[in-house]
Amino acid sequence: MNRLDLLRRDIAGIRAFLEEFGGCASGEPRSAGVNGTAETVLLRNFPLPDSFRPDYIDMLLVVADYPGTPPIGLYVLNRNNAALLQRLERVFSMYRDRAYYKAPSITGYTWICYHYAGDVWRYNAARPEAGDNLRKFLMSFFSICERDGK
Repeated sequence: MNRLDLLRRDIAGIRAFLEEFGGCASGEPRSAGVNGTAETVLLRNFPLPDSFRPDYIDMLLVVADYPGTPPIGLYVLNRNNAALLQRLERVFSMYRDRAYYKAPSITGYTWICYHYAGDVWRYNAARPEAGDNLRKFLMSFFSICERDGK
């Protein structure tokens, strides 16, 4: 299977995760998709725990080296959501309009320093659901928000 097919398969897993949360309070659908160059994954209305207001956010993942390396952090769209970003900053190190550790800076986004422990990525191309993958990466981000964001 080629890189784009693997990425599409992983995005299908993300979509299944998003569907577990039902509709978004904004009335807009939750979605996940890859850009035309297959270097970023855009997440619309990504769910956050109920203790967050709003309890959804638009994000993107840089996946230029997928599946060889994990995403280097997450990017949250800056859209009149300063209070929500402050809330997330209680849990994560965050940097507006800049990034570190070879992650690109993206204007209009706040970079969240988030990675697996030791930045280890065990992707299993033969069985992507069995190894590390983007769905699990996002699920663990959500879990940390739920656990530490109270």
